[in-house]
This record gives sequence, structure tokens and C-alpha cells, in this order.
Amino acid sequence: MKVVLFSLLMFVPLASGGTPGFPLELMEPTDIRDIERLDYEVVRLNAKIKQCAAAGLAPAIECHCFYPNKLESAINVYQTVLKKHPEWENRAVLWWDSTRTTPSNLHLGGLKLTIEKPCQNLVSL
Repeated sequence: MKVVLFSLLMFVPLASGGTPGFPLELMEPTDIRDIERLDYEVVRLNAKIKQCAAAGLAPAIECHCFYPNKLESAINVYQTVLKKHPEWENRAVLWWDSTRTTPSNLHLGGLKLTIEKPCQNLVSL
């Protein structure tokens, strides 16, 4: 009886959109397109951050500020995605695409911390 009750209690948050501690798995093609667009922008920005850190221009934690156009693009897509999917904010999002055998994921809470760091003392935007 305890196992059945526990199982039912676990099902309730999952049926209502999941719990913040668990990844939100996307199944709808339109949702997957939205997160893939954001992931694309994040990958582009991350590549520049790695180049900056490797070149010794700044610590990796500050390198996003050296690429204001890529940063702005990532922020714009992030904000657009959250307007459409507010329940994704601060969540890990998991999705499968047709070309991969493993899922992709993006943690929007971690992304938020990265893109919202102030840059005013580093470069003039």
C-alpha cells in the first residue's frame, strides 16, 4: 500500500509539468525547435568564450562580455523562448532530435546566470 501511495504522489507533480529538480523532457516538435534555436546561440557564444579564455584575454567567467553581438543574440533568443515557455525558466530541458542517439540538454538556470552577468567594467558595449 505504501508503494502504491508513494508512486501516486510522485506521479502528481510529473503530470502537472514536472518538478523543478527533474529535467523537463520536450516531445513536441515546435518546443524542440525553440530549444534548439536557443542551444545554437549558446553554442556560438560558448565557442567565443573558449577562444577568449584560451587566448588569455580574460578569465572565462568574463569572456562573454567581449562579444556583445553574440551575447545580445543569445539574450534575445533566451527572452523570446521564456516568453513562449515561462515554465522552462530555471529548469534543465532535455530533448531528442532525429540525428542523435543521446539526448541534448540545456539548463536555463545556468544559462541565465551566465548571460546576466554585468559587463560594464570590462568593455564598453
